[in-house]
Amino acid sequence: MNNELIADKLEEVIGRMLTHFKTLNPKPSEYSILYNPQKHASWFILIFFADINQLRDGLKSGACYQIHSFMLDELSKIGEISDVDRSIFFESGNRPNEKADIVNLYGKLLDKLEGLSKTTDKANIKTCGGCGHNFDEHQLLCFRIDETTPPTDGWMMCPEENCNCFLTWGANYKGGLAG
Repeated sequence: MNNELIADKLEEVIGRMLTHFKTLNPKPSEYSILYNPQKHASWFILIFFADINQLRDGLKSGACYQIHSFMLDELSKIGEISDVDRSIFFESGNRPNEKADIVNLYGKLLDKLEGLSKTTDKANIKTCGGCGHNFDEHQLLCFRIDETTPPTDGWMMCPEENCNCFLTWGANYKGGLAG
Protein backbone atom coordinates (compact mmCIF):
# COMPACT_ATOMS: atom_id res chain seq x y z
CA MET A 1 0.00 0.00 0.00
CA ASN A 2 1.07 3.53 -0.74
CA ASN A 3 2.63 5.35 2.26
CA GLU A 4 0.74 8.55 1.45
CA LEU A 5 -2.57 6.66 1.58
CA ILE A 6 -1.61 5.15 4.96
CA ALA A 7 -0.66 8.58 6.30
CA ASP A 8 -3.94 10.05 5.01
CA LYS A 9 -5.96 7.28 6.71
CA LEU A 10 -4.06 7.75 9.97
CA GLU A 11 -4.71 11.49 9.87
CA GLU A 12 -8.38 10.82 9.13
CA VAL A 13 -8.66 8.72 12.30
CA ILE A 14 -6.73 11.29 14.34
CA GLY A 15 -9.13 13.97 13.08
CA ARG A 16 -12.12 11.89 14.19
CA MET A 17 -10.46 11.36 17.57
CA LEU A 18 -9.86 15.10 18.04
CA THR A 19 -13.49 15.82 17.15
CA HIS A 20 -14.82 13.01 19.35
CA PHE A 21 -12.83 14.20 22.37
CA LYS A 22 -13.08 17.96 21.86
CA THR A 23 -14.54 18.42 25.36
CA LEU A 24 -12.10 16.02 27.05
CA ASN A 25 -10.12 17.61 29.86
CA PRO A 26 -7.20 17.60 29.54
CA LYS A 27 -7.28 17.26 25.80
CA PRO A 28 -4.54 16.72 23.25
CA SER A 29 -2.98 19.82 21.77
CA GLU A 30 -1.12 18.42 18.74
CA TYR A 31 -0.13 15.21 17.01
CA SER A 32 2.61 13.82 14.80
CA ILE A 33 2.98 10.77 12.64
CA LEU A 34 6.51 9.46 12.23
CA TYR A 35 7.54 6.73 9.82
CA ASN A 36 10.92 5.65 8.50
CA PRO A 37 10.76 2.28 6.69
CA GLN A 38 14.58 2.12 6.53
CA LYS A 39 14.71 1.98 10.34
CA HIS A 40 11.48 0.23 11.38
CA ALA A 41 8.20 -1.04 9.96
CA SER A 42 6.06 0.72 12.58
CA TRP A 43 4.19 3.96 12.10
CA PHE A 44 4.43 6.06 15.26
CA ILE A 45 1.35 8.08 16.18
CA LEU A 46 2.20 10.67 18.81
CA ILE A 47 -0.48 12.52 20.71
CA PHE A 48 0.83 15.62 22.47
CA PHE A 49 -0.53 17.34 25.56
CA ALA A 50 0.46 20.96 26.20
CA ASP A 51 2.76 20.19 29.15
CA ILE A 52 3.82 17.40 31.49
CA ASN A 53 1.13 18.29 34.04
CA GLN A 54 -1.66 17.94 31.47
CA LEU A 55 -0.15 14.70 30.22
CA ARG A 56 0.08 13.29 33.77
CA ASP A 57 -3.54 14.36 34.37
CA GLY A 58 -4.52 12.63 31.12
CA LEU A 59 -2.74 9.46 32.20
CA LYS A 60 -4.26 9.46 35.70
CA SER A 61 -7.81 10.30 34.64
CA GLY A 62 -7.93 7.75 31.84
CA ALA A 63 -8.14 10.35 29.07
CA CYS A 64 -5.09 8.81 27.37
CA TYR A 65 -6.63 5.36 27.70
CA GLN A 66 -9.88 6.59 26.12
CA ILE A 67 -7.93 8.15 23.25
CA HIS A 68 -5.81 5.03 22.81
CA SER A 69 -8.87 2.73 22.80
CA PHE A 70 -10.75 4.99 20.38
CA MET A 71 -7.77 5.12 18.01
CA LEU A 72 -7.27 1.33 18.02
CA ASP A 73 -10.97 0.72 17.45
CA GLU A 74 -11.18 3.22 14.59
CA LEU A 75 -7.95 2.02 12.98
CA SER A 76 -9.17 -1.58 13.03
CA LYS A 77 -12.30 -0.56 11.06
CA ILE A 78 -10.30 0.67 8.07
CA GLY A 79 -9.56 -2.44 6.04
CA GLU A 80 -6.76 -0.91 4.00
CA ILE A 81 -4.67 -0.17 7.10
CA SER A 82 -6.02 -2.57 9.73
CA ASP A 83 -2.85 -4.66 9.50
CA VAL A 84 -0.37 -1.76 9.33
CA ASP A 85 2.18 -1.92 12.17
CA ARG A 86 1.55 1.12 14.36
CA SER A 87 2.26 2.33 17.87
CA ILE A 88 0.52 5.11 19.78
CA PHE A 89 2.50 7.19 22.26
CA PHE A 90 1.68 10.18 24.43
CA GLU A 91 4.10 13.07 24.83
CA SER A 92 4.11 16.49 26.45
CA GLY A 93 5.00 19.85 24.96
CA ASN A 94 5.03 20.82 21.33
CA ARG A 95 5.61 18.44 18.48
CA PRO A 96 9.11 18.76 17.09
CA ASN A 97 9.61 20.82 13.95
CA GLU A 98 13.38 20.76 13.54
CA LYS A 99 14.89 17.75 11.78
CA ALA A 100 17.34 17.04 14.63
CA ASP A 101 14.51 17.05 17.18
CA ILE A 102 12.41 14.72 15.01
CA VAL A 103 15.36 12.33 14.60
CA ASN A 104 15.98 12.37 18.38
CA LEU A 105 12.33 11.70 19.15
CA TYR A 106 12.21 8.89 16.57
CA GLY A 107 15.26 7.29 18.17
CA LYS A 108 13.65 7.54 21.61
CA LEU A 109 10.50 5.86 20.28
CA LEU A 110 12.53 3.06 18.67
CA ASP A 111 14.31 2.48 21.99
CA LYS A 112 11.01 2.41 23.85
CA LEU A 113 9.46 0.00 21.34
CA GLU A 114 12.50 -2.29 21.54
CA GLY A 115 12.36 -2.25 25.36
CA LEU A 116 8.66 -3.06 25.32
CA SER A 117 9.12 -5.92 22.87
CA LYS A 118 11.81 -7.46 25.11
CA THR A 119 9.36 -7.64 28.03
CA THR A 120 6.25 -8.72 26.12
CA ASP A 121 4.85 -12.02 27.40
CA LYS A 122 7.63 -12.36 29.97
CA ALA A 123 6.97 -13.41 33.56
CA ASN A 124 8.46 -11.65 36.59
CA ILE A 125 9.33 -8.37 34.90
CA LYS A 126 11.31 -6.18 37.30
CA THR A 127 12.10 -3.23 35.03
CA CYS A 128 9.53 -1.62 32.73
CA GLY A 129 10.54 -1.98 29.10
CA GLY A 130 8.87 1.33 28.29
CA CYS A 131 10.45 3.63 30.85
CA GLY A 132 13.12 1.66 32.72
CA HIS A 133 11.56 2.20 36.16
CA ASN A 134 10.51 -0.49 38.65
CA PHE A 135 7.69 -2.38 36.95
CA ASP A 136 6.12 -3.54 40.23
CA GLU A 137 5.45 0.06 41.21
CA HIS A 138 3.43 0.79 38.07
CA GLN A 139 -0.22 1.43 38.83
CA LEU A 140 -2.97 -0.64 37.20
CA LEU A 141 -6.01 1.55 36.58
CA CYS A 142 -9.38 0.99 34.97
CA PHE A 143 -12.90 2.24 34.53
CA ARG A 144 -15.27 0.09 36.57
CA ILE A 145 -18.52 -0.60 34.78
CA ASP A 146 -19.99 -3.01 37.29
CA GLU A 147 -18.79 -3.30 40.88
CA THR A 148 -19.86 -6.97 41.03
CA THR A 149 -17.46 -8.19 38.35
CA PRO A 150 -13.70 -7.75 38.09
CA PRO A 151 -12.36 -5.35 35.47
CA THR A 152 -11.12 -6.90 32.24
CA ASP A 153 -9.01 -4.08 30.81
CA GLY A 154 -7.40 -0.78 31.61
CA TRP A 155 -4.14 1.11 31.62
CA MET A 156 -0.91 1.23 33.55
CA MET A 157 1.14 4.24 34.41
CA CYS A 158 4.45 4.79 36.11
CA PRO A 159 4.29 6.61 39.45
CA GLU A 160 7.67 8.31 38.89
CA GLU A 161 7.35 12.09 38.65
CA ASN A 162 7.53 13.38 35.06
CA CYS A 163 7.39 9.85 33.59
CA ASN A 164 4.83 9.50 30.81
CA CYS A 165 4.94 5.70 30.60
CA PHE A 166 1.60 4.39 29.36
CA LEU A 167 0.76 0.72 28.92
CA THR A 168 -2.51 -1.15 28.57
CA TRP A 169 -3.55 -4.37 30.25
CA GLY A 170 -6.24 -6.95 29.77
CA ALA A 171 -7.45 -9.98 31.70
CA ASN A 172 -9.36 -13.04 30.67
CA TYR A 173 -10.85 -14.78 33.67
CA LYS A 174 -11.28 -18.25 32.21
CA GLY A 175 -13.05 -20.64 34.52
CA GLY A 176 -14.34 -17.87 36.78
CA LEU A 177 -12.92 -16.52 40.00
CA ALA A 178 -12.55 -18.35 43.25
CA GLY A 179 -14.60 -16.65 45.82
